[in-house]
Amino acid sequence: MVKVKKLAVSGMLLLGSLFMTSGAAFALHPELVVPETVECKVKACQEIMRLGNKYQVEGLFSKEFQEGKAQCSRMDVALAVHLLTEKMAEKVVKEGNQAVDKEDLVLLSDLKEELRAEMLLVGTRTFQSRHEDLGTRFTALTKNIALSGGMVGVLQGSIGNKPKDSTDVVGRADLVFNFKVGENTIAVIDVEATGGDGVDARVPSFSGMNGVAGSTGDRVRFREAWIEHSALSDRLLLTAGKVDLSNYFDTNAVAGDENSQFLSGAFVHSAVLPFPANGPGARIQAKLAEPLTFGIGYGSGDADSANDSDSNDIFDHGFGIAELAYKHKAGELEGNYRIYGAFDSAPADGTRKLVAKSAYSLGVSFDQQVTDKLTLFARYGQRDKDVYAATRAWSAGGQYQGLVAGRKDDVLGFAYGQVKAARTVADAQEKLAEIYYRYKASDQIEISPVAQYLVHPAGLSGNDGVLAFALRAKISF
Repeated sequence: MVKVKKLAVSGMLLLGSLFMTSGAAFALHPELVVPETVECKVKACQEIMRLGNKYQVEGLFSKEFQEGKAQCSRMDVALAVHLLTEKMAEKVVKEGNQAVDKEDLVLLSDLKEELRAEMLLVGTRTFQSRHEDLGTRFTALTKNIALSGGMVGVLQGSIGNKPKDSTDVVGRADLVFNFKVGENTIAVIDVEATGGDGVDARVPSFSGMNGVAGSTGDRVRFREAWIEHSALSDRLLLTAGKVDLSNYFDTNAVAGDENSQFLSGAFVHSAVLPFPANGPGARIQAKLAEPLTFGIGYGSGDADSANDSDSNDIFDHGFGIAELAYKHKAGELEGNYRIYGAFDSAPADGTRKLVAKSAYSLGVSFDQQVTDKLTLFARYGQRDKDVYAATRAWSAGGQYQGLVAGRKDDVLGFAYGQVKAARTVADAQEKLAEIYYRYKASDQIEISPVAQYLVHPAGLSGNDGVLAFALRAKISF
């Protein structure tokens, strides 16, 4: 507790020094201008890397960027400044105020002012990670407002589905507005348009074959609208409003985004973790130590109910989850390990939840870089077998980057999983395999052919296997 208090005080002193010196800094370093497309030779980046070496801060920029082989964005530079500030604050805690030179604070202050619009976004890392490929190319509209957007379309058809195969098209578009409402507080609004149910409307399964699909007809809605406040030098984050709890729990570096990674929902989150629809809720994340974070979240368990009184009854029909996450780094190779527990008090819907009672879910998830190109993942989850139709699930797979010579940004993904259901609704385990290849046509356009094979759909041994092919296109701006 004393250490946390020292960190908070030191962080506030450091940030206070940054703000108080901003005027002088701007005059002393007028050359620190950061363009939209940033190269390593830019003065601001050279200074950031110099401070990184001086204060022994690693991971500010990628190896390719430092070698002059790649470019980055203003947002990447802002993230580097944010990380550098954090590490310098920790150094003050350990060694005292004299550990950081005043002229370096002046330099950081100038960079923060230059990147002011981007700096207001760096605290929402979980949101950025979840939407890494759909709406994080932030464009500053004003000093306090930034906008991003993205569109995804999927053409998908089935082979072997009875009584009839089909081909469907689904689409999704997002506009994400970010507002700075205080020095440590931001507001985010995500406006989403979706259309199409995809093949899942004709191929019943527990896994789901198209995570992008979302509505029978065209629909425009406020997908998310929340406020986030950071404290204790970003070691404590509080988010409240209309939230998507799946953004913050059971995440995965290579199996957590249907827009650019695996298309099946079973490889985005556990097939037996009953996340509710987006609705009123809150979450708290605390960094207990440098590699260890703890998060809790709570929201309406039936926010998508047709009865408004149900979705408003957040305490009787609530959903809660807690997760402990550990980040491991060995040299340049990173890994993330998570364990969670959840309870669900939503009413029974007759399909996924069969009994109206509070029930539990437990699970683990990890992703680990094995080489600089290969990352593996695995998930396991189970829940109350007397309450739900699907009771247990596991999945495993990975991604390989740069499989084809000269295509270092392309990604090959592969995964396999099984779902076990209650004996009253199924007599076999549902099995799903998926493979995709993400071709990066440009910085903003990606095209991914996807192949899936589903065995025993809906856990019924009498159901024939279904083969599905899809072509997914994504544009971010």
